[in-house]
Amino acid sequence: MMVEFHPCEDKQIVKISLVKTPQKLLRYWRTLRAIDELGFKLWKVWNNYSCRFKPEQFKDVQYYGCFNACYLNIKYLI
Repeated sequence: MMVEFHPCEDKQIVKISLVKTPQKLLRYWRTLRAIDELGFKLWKVWNNYSCRFKPEQFKDVQYYGCFNACYLNIKYLI
């Protein structure tokens, strides 16, 4: 299973806040935990280059607003 995560706000809003609220991050964590409990284990993670931008606060840093994660379901391994 492949999932695309967006842990930061929209590029237009990033000037205000790079990270979502604690409640939204908790929802991400619960989603990741539910995926794990279904038997899917994280196999690979990489930046999504189409979400690349440079925030004004960190001019020398390349930031990725989203990333991809690939999971394997270990329940079906022999």
